[in-house]
Amino acid sequence: MFVIMIGIGNGFFNGIQQNIDGISPNSAFVFSGITTMEYKGFNAGKPWYLTISDMEMLKENIEEIQYISGMIQGRGKAMRGERSGDNSVRGIDENASKMEKMNVLQGRELNILDMQEKRKVCVIGKQVYEKLFERGEDPIGQQISMNGLYFYVVGVISGSDKMAIFGRLNEAVLIPITTMQQIEGVGQNIEGLGFAVSEDVSITKIEQEVKDLLKSVHNIAPQDDAAINMFNLQQIFLMFRYLFLGIQVLIWIVGMGTLMAGVVGISNIMLVSVRERTNEIGIRRALGAKPSAVMKQIMGESITLTFIAGYAGFFLAVLVLAVIDGISQSGEAGGSMFVNPQISFPMAIGALLVLIVFGMLAGIIPARNALKIKAIDALRDE
Repeated sequence: MFVIMIGIGNGFFNGIQQNIDGISPNSAFVFSGITTMEYKGFNAGKPWYLTISDMEMLKENIEEIQYISGMIQGRGKAMRGERSGDNSVRGIDENASKMEKMNVLQGRELNILDMQEKRKVCVIGKQVYEKLFERGEDPIGQQISMNGLYFYVVGVISGSDKMAIFGRLNEAVLIPITTMQQIEGVGQNIEGLGFAVSEDVSITKIEQEVKDLLKSVHNIAPQDDAAINMFNLQQIFLMFRYLFLGIQVLIWIVGMGTLMAGVVGISNIMLVSVRERTNEIGIRRALGAKPSAVMKQIMGESITLTFIAGYAGFFLAVLVLAVIDGISQSGEAGGSMFVNPQISFPMAIGALLVLIVFGMLAGIIPARNALKIKAIDALRDE
């Protein structure tokens, strides 16, 4: 039961970790909104928009920010010859891969020169590639049409299909954000931005500083926090981490309780065994057997019994976890929230050592009772 509980806890943790693995854990995302308070002659309900200059301003004023990236989101139909598909189109900059994990399958990512020169190039997700190209076909340098405009493919990427702030990368066509601004006619405006900090920095501590700087630039009331939409992903990761820590502590408490119940059961069995072998132990004592020899015999039997039964239970638990793993992988829904419910090799060795220690504990009381048996009492019972 102990091994099964640990394995299930690990499987749940691995499943959640896989779902959120595609995004930097030490990051936050900011989106523009609508003001809810009057300020400097502007009525409540005034929309405002993030800009490229906001990214530069935040980077210059908040030294804790390591990377910052902007985004513009849209939809359209990607076409190549007779092949087509409805996809999301996203304008990104060269730092986007610092915020979302992008695995380059072919070609390259978008770079700073693509942004500066407003190039009509794109990076496509692997599902877009599968829709527009034959399997094995080289897409690099090929043209695709997106909303009537042609772009040269410079790379193919894959990303997480689970958690995605700006949409799934596998279904997206990525173009330089400056090119997207020109196409959409939005000037320097962007829809959202994300920033990442180092692991030892708390985003919660700089969250208000980010909001205050944006409010001062866009004439938003200092008390109007509702006008700025901010998603602190670092806080979400910490919440999951504490949740799993609590689950692990609970598993260990329940598991140790289960093992202690087993120790009590084995100890009772050994007490009955010692009681039934009173004559044998007494005669051995009468023939000169030392107390240490009697104790070694009882302790050895207890450890052997515990090890054999524990190893059998351990083997059965691993088999059950393997069956659960197979079932979870056979279904899409199960595989997404429950991944690899197994225990590590060091933990397996540790569990066997715990079994040996508990076997010794189970044999202490019966061994002490055996030492109390006197030869004269054993012969009288005979």
